[in-house]
Amino acid sequence: MPLSSGYSANLNFDVYLSQLILKPTSRQFIALILLVFLSACATPQLRGTGDLGLVIERASGKLTLLDTSKRESYARIEGLGDLSHASVVYSRDGRYAFVFGRDGGLTKVDMLEARIVSRVMQAGNSIGGSISQDGRLVVAQNYTPGGIKAFDSDTLEMLSEVPAEYSPEKFSKVVGLADLSGNRFAYALFDGGEIWISDFSDPKHP
Repeated sequence: MPLSSGYSANLNFDVYLSQLILKPTSRQFIALILLVFLSACATPQLRGTGDLGLVIERASGKLTLLDTSKRESYARIEGLGDLSHASVVYSRDGRYAFVFGRDGGLTKVDMLEARIVSRVMQAGNSIGGSISQDGRLVVAQNYTPGGIKAFDSDTLEMLSEVPAEYSPEKFSKVVGLADLSGNRFAYALFDGGEIWISDFSDPKHP
């Protein structure tokens, strides 16, 4: 059935209109608008760090990040390994969380950008850690192989290790690690029945 002249005219006008709207300059303009919109969506929300916190989801192995002023969660992070007996310490400015996993993983999390910055497997079995008063060192206490290890808080590069050898060829699990003034750390030797204090004034030679 032939098209009526009116229908054909309308069809031609629609084609012309679509070509006019989608000509290259128009497409570029639309793409620019979309790019600006997506960039705005990707920009982290401006917020302080003093009211941020996290919940360790022991069973799921994830973190839930919290805005305590708004009393709401704003992100979830996965990929932190075994969190069945995890603990956390924060950087001096509150932006970064250092999560110590039971599997020996040490993970640095950016609380503002809600992402993992760095992660290292530093032991076979870890039971927590601490951060120095100047914020430069993160120290992990370990069950396996025992002892403590010090890391650069910026890069998580390992700087030194103190084996918990309380008798010849006898190494202890470490518990109760706490930071002291002057970049020192106190900790208990679970198997040795002793309390040690290590001075990390020189982080590479405690």
